Amino acid sequence: MAFGLPRLLILLVAAHVRCVYAQNSTTGAGAAAPLPTGEPAWLEYDAPFAQFLPPVFRVLLMMALGIAGFGVDLHILQRWGMNLWSTSGPTRLPVHRPVDGPHDAMRESGAISLYLLAGIHVGWMLVCWMLYRSSTDPVNSARTLVAQAWEVFALGGLLAFWLVPNPLWHVQRVAMRLLSRIFSVSLLQPIQFSDVILADVLTSFAKVLGDVWLSVVIVLYSVYGVPVNERLLWAQQSSIAVPLLISVPYLVRLRQCISEYRTASPLGRQTRSTRPLYNALKYASAFPVIWLSAWQRKTPDTQVPGEPGHHALFVSVHGLVQALWLVAVLFNTLFSFWWDLTNDWGLDLLLPSSFTAARTAHLPTLHRRTETRTQVLRDEGEALEMAPRPTHARRGSILRVPEKPLPLPSSVYYMLIVVNLALRFTWSLKLSSHLQYLVEWQRGLLLLEALEVVRRTAWILLRVEWELVKREGL
Repeated sequence: MAFGLPRLLILLVAAHVRCVYAQNSTTGAGAAAPLPTGEPAWLEYDAPFAQFLPPVFRVLLMMALGIAGFGVDLHILQRWGMNLWSTSGPTRLPVHRPVDGPHDAMRESGAISLYLLAGIHVGWMLVCWMLYRSSTDPVNSARTLVAQAWEVFALGGLLAFWLVPNPLWHVQRVAMRLLSRIFSVSLLQPIQFSDVILADVLTSFAKVLGDVWLSVVIVLYSVYGVPVNERLLWAQQSSIAVPLLISVPYLVRLRQCISEYRTASPLGRQTRSTRPLYNALKYASAFPVIWLSAWQRKTPDTQVPGEPGHHALFVSVHGLVQALWLVAVLFNTLFSFWWDLTNDWGLDLLLPSSFTAARTAHLPTLHRRTETRTQVLRDEGEALEMAPRPTHARRGSILRVPEKPLPLPSSVYYMLIVVNLALRFTWSLKLSSHLQYLVEWQRGLLLLEALEVVRRTAWILLRVEWELVKREGL
């Protein structure tokens, strides 16, 4: 049952591609639909860049960047005295291990395996990409069947690398086990901390799944021996499969929130916490952004010239949908930003209490400069060890009340807050397929995808740091 959702999606995608191929075959093998109408004439598909770096290689590049980003997280967390791989138990929370230098931190954290894995992805992508470029049409750089075969070979080779045991198999096996967990459809599955991290990472790859769809189209057309041109790929960006695939990570995270609520045990006579339900609302708020945008992208083709009444109705409905989409973007972005700061990072900056007078804590100092480590008993009866913290960890700040440690300099938090807010807004626009031209077409979209991976990398650092603070029982 764990892979029920992926199997269903694969069947739907294959069926949809068969329909697309059947429609195109009626107008000639490989014939592609014209560029969508209803958009300004200068909004042309960025064909030169799409030919230079096709969707298949963009997907591989983003995979490598995501793997390397998680390696950076593990490396930095180890330097901070936290190790995600050192504990057993359902949450796999970080435990401190002393390190003697940056090389020890890299080795202890497991980051070096992820760096090697990312390097293999990049190396394989570059080899196949150069072979692809050497096989394109020398006149106009158009894709040929031979070049298309190299795209399929790039995906097939990487898939084989993930399925066949190799020196990095231990890392890949962990990743596949986690993927099998998060794609479960059970609403009674206990949610682990690692499940939450991976599912949140996948939401940052939501738009990359649009390129995955284009890659699937290329592969299946290659099976039929039909070349794919850029106009066909542009038309396929309006396919219903694109918003469907973009919605999958948010659906996964929504299911996790519901499972977390249903499996939570009330404390004493208290009722269950409604926090997971509010978190579920945050992920559900992404669906209007995705689907209203998809509707707007399809509506230009529905206009009927020469019918004023129909056109007036279309303009009215389109304006209403545009307004609803804008409201959905603002709600999703602001709610997600507030949730990042208040719940995922444990910052009090956006709480009403943070605007009151400075507070003075009358608590014993839990973090002193000492040679011994602080051990905090976890709920499961295991010890969660932390590295010694400097005395400024309990300084008063509008970021956190003194009762909650603030181990990093305030400037780090403020910098990440600004970056998070800016990229939150751009990422909301990125979910909207009908506004792709606002970010310089394909190359701008790739840049935003990369920036979102960077944002998620920074988000993980403070997310794990706050989880550790909560586990201290403060």
